[in-house]
Amino acid sequence: MYDWPERRAETDALWTRLRDALRDEGFDAPDALTRAGDLEGAWLSPDLLVGETCSYPLETVLRGRVRYVATPIHDAPGCGHGTYRSVIVARGRGDDAAPPANAGSILPTSLEGPLAANAPESMSGFVALRRDMARAGRLFPEPTLWTGSHRASIRAVADGEAACAAIDCVTWQIAKDHEPAAQKVHVIGWTAERPGLPLITNAATSDADMARLRTAAAAAMPAVVLDPPTER
Repeated sequence: MYDWPERRAETDALWTRLRDALRDEGFDAPDALTRAGDLEGAWLSPDLLVGETCSYPLETVLRGRVRYVATPIHDAPGCGHGTYRSVIVARGRGDDAAPPANAGSILPTSLEGPLAANAPESMSGFVALRRDMARAGRLFPEPTLWTGSHRASIRAVADGEAACAAIDCVTWQIAKDHEPAAQKVHVIGWTAERPGLPLITNAATSDADMARLRTAAAAAMPAVVLDPPTER
């Protein structure tokens, strides 16, 4: 899910570690990572060995149709032990708001649209902010400009096409390294802490194979098994 063109080598290196760990556990893991355009089709494939999804699809369209394996732990401001937040960005330079000290959100005093968002089923880009605004009794910024990616949302805010956007904190760290438009926006708030992006496998996976998948994931990367893996 963080497979930007500039980070393909890092993604492939991660897959190599996971592939080798899977093979050590007796799985016939493919040599190369599958980069599928049809994400839902890949997630629901009966041949899925392990893939990464967003927590909102896992609690909605994938619920009961795949099995949860584990959640990678990322090292970026706003991340916790298998959790993450989204930054809320606006156009212009300014001091970035620091992540909250607790699990809650920091919402800007004023937040108006248009909101740039990658997709309506994105937890980090849309659902998290919508839920936090509702819990705070605040009006959600309207209208929404659907961009198709976090990167495009950052560009839309930087170019003045949108007033704000919610970007997950791992992507935000990547953007600051690789996306020039990130230098034209700043962090004005944070969404609340939520479970990070989960690893999944096909629904027919046995409990014994699930244990071996989790062993492989833990050997390849920092990861935790969350209960539950989605927002309560």
